[in-house]
Amino acid sequence: MRIKACLSLLTLLALPFTGLAKPERIASYGPNGTHWPEKIPTPFMYDNTVANIVEVPCNWTAIRNAIQAVTNAQANSGTLILVAPGELAGNGSSSGSVPALESIGSVAWGQRVTVAPRDGYGSVKWKNGVRFLKVYGVCFAGFESIGTSGVKMQGCRRSALAWIKCTGHLGVYGTDGFVTEGIELAEVVQPDHYVVSDDSANFYTGGGGYTDFTLDGCYHAPRFFEYPYTGGKPHTDTVQFASTGGGNYSNVTLRDTAVFSANNCSIQTGNIDGLILDHSYIVSDEISKSRYPHLPGGATEGTKNAFNGSGKNFRALGGSMFYGGMALNDRDSSAPWVQVSNTTVNKYYGDLNKPQAGTWTVNEGNSIFMSAMPPYPTNSRLEEIWRNPGATTSVSRPVMIPPGGTYNAAQQVTMTCSTANATIYYTLDGSTPTTSSTRYTAPVPVSSNTTIRAFATASGSGLDPSGVQVSEYRIVNQVSTPVIAPDGGLFSSATPVTLTCPTPGASIYFTLDGSTPNTGSTLYTGSLTISSSATLKAIGIKAGAENSPVASASFAIGDSYVGSEAWANVTLPNQTGTFTISWNSIPDGNNIDGVTGVGPISVDGFEDLACIVRFWTTGFIEARNGSSYQAVTPLAYTAGVNYRFEMNINVATKRYSVTVTPAGQSPVTIATNYAFRSEQAGATFINHLALVSLKGSHIVSDVTLGNTPPPTAPTGLRVTSNP
Repeated sequence: MRIKACLSLLTLLALPFTGLAKPERIASYGPNGTHWPEKIPTPFMYDNTVANIVEVPCNWTAIRNAIQAVTNAQANSGTLILVAPGELAGNGSSSGSVPALESIGSVAWGQRVTVAPRDGYGSVKWKNGVRFLKVYGVCFAGFESIGTSGVKMQGCRRSALAWIKCTGHLGVYGTDGFVTEGIELAEVVQPDHYVVSDDSANFYTGGGGYTDFTLDGCYHAPRFFEYPYTGGKPHTDTVQFASTGGGNYSNVTLRDTAVFSANNCSIQTGNIDGLILDHSYIVSDEISKSRYPHLPGGATEGTKNAFNGSGKNFRALGGSMFYGGMALNDRDSSAPWVQVSNTTVNKYYGDLNKPQAGTWTVNEGNSIFMSAMPPYPTNSRLEEIWRNPGATTSVSRPVMIPPGGTYNAAQQVTMTCSTANATIYYTLDGSTPTTSSTRYTAPVPVSSNTTIRAFATASGSGLDPSGVQVSEYRIVNQVSTPVIAPDGGLFSSATPVTLTCPTPGASIYFTLDGSTPNTGSTLYTGSLTISSSATLKAIGIKAGAENSPVASASFAIGDSYVGSEAWANVTLPNQTGTFTISWNSIPDGNNIDGVTGVGPISVDGFEDLACIVRFWTTGFIEARNGSSYQAVTPLAYTAGVNYRFEMNINVATKRYSVTVTPAGQSPVTIATNYAFRSEQAGATFINHLALVSLKGSHIVSDVTLGNTPPPTAPTGLRVTSNP
């Protein structure tokens, strides 16, 4: 069952530092304290006007609890979690390391939640390496790694790193079947070079792919591989994009970013489709070595290429500067650069790198590149631009509580401003407020759809007036959402369920087949017992009011297993002929990656499965046919709906068929006479069922072998690796 956190141990604070608005970007090569995540609204770490500010002690458990406790409303109105000074020890930053934080946050949040040191940049240190796994909608800002502590984000969505000093390896990795999207790195700095046979920064698809990935104001120093080396010759890039495990890249932007060359190159482009280099400084050879010379014990070869790899739809613009070779190949495009403007290079390139539109500006001297080199990001430099961003020149914007949104009843809207002695003026008629508008003196009653526009001034402060804050309120006469207790989960036997509705006089109607309830559904009369796996949906209805939102909860009855990144195995009696196995499964999202299958051994990788079905990220159910996933009949799945899978298997012929029955509907054929997965073409028996979820989760229950449930509980849980 899902563990719920609360804010009972957290304290809302009025913080001592001056409220600072998010900085406005000033173009630079590398960090200058003006870049902040902007693709998705992200509260600034020094802004004490954020609507929800909480302080936590310096430990991962407290940070996790604080993030878990954030509601959608709090996230959307702005939430800043401030960590007391100290050190946060990780468990390493490799893909097999235990994550510091895992499976928290939400992709539904309109703003990111910012987690930052309470006392400013560098007052909280990361050590031993930290890994974030499946963290959604969170920005970590103002932390400093110490020693050679690496930082890795894996399988994250809509998250960010900002104003981070990373002394070790930096990684942003995807996950099999899971598209990593909406990641922003703002002024993430790798200042020092080392001798180590590894890249400085790796951005890997991990089987799932990337899209909408931005580096803004970042800085990356090189690494040189060890020499002499043993075994195969090492390969070091400063920034490497690679489709490791499969998957593609799209919409990658580097802006105001500086990259210096390792032995192979500055940037290995992998197979990016859509790379934008906007006002970025990418250098190799003499320019790079003037700052980062080769080191004792490290290789002295190479460092001559700014770019290497493949890709297509590349753009260079905005005052970018490239020094060194451009060793791109034509695997993805015979002309990868589709547009070039206002970009200086130090040499003439061949036909492959001739832009489809625009031209390179060639300057064969060194001085222009040397003079443009960004300041070295020393500790004092970073403390100057990050720890002391400077006083604000404007009054802070008003904050409205509750924030704009949809409400079932009239609201009293309170307006506050963190600037001392500020005066707030507002309008309700859609016009822009001025000092002649209504002055705020008491909560504003809002009983119908209303847009409040407000700004603040502070007479005698020398500060400019604030910007205008706009909040829209929608007041509806709507029944409140019914409450389901318990709210779903795994149960060994039939369980009683209670439905209540906070709106007096409302009737509750429900369904157990995943369909949307209405007045034709079953009326709740005070007694309900769920005796088999089902998705319960309930709605509140009252004459003269809008129907409530639909409440939903999934119940798995009997032996039940929850998909996660760890393989769950269920031992079966050996099956050597023709047999049938069936089970119920409920996905928790509409675009998850949830796999269930059977094989001849305890499963710790996809290759151990012979017959496989999956809830795929496209929103459809598929089955494995030899070396690829297919479906005889496309079947879209819906979060919270129960699906009955039936798999008919012939071990002798290495073939199987699958039907899936959505709750309340007819069976759908997904696979007919499909081949075992290629790696299991020689399997002579089946004795395990296993499941794993690499995006979202799914529940498997009511497993039946023929007419008999399997006898054992899950065994052999292992952390999966990317296939």
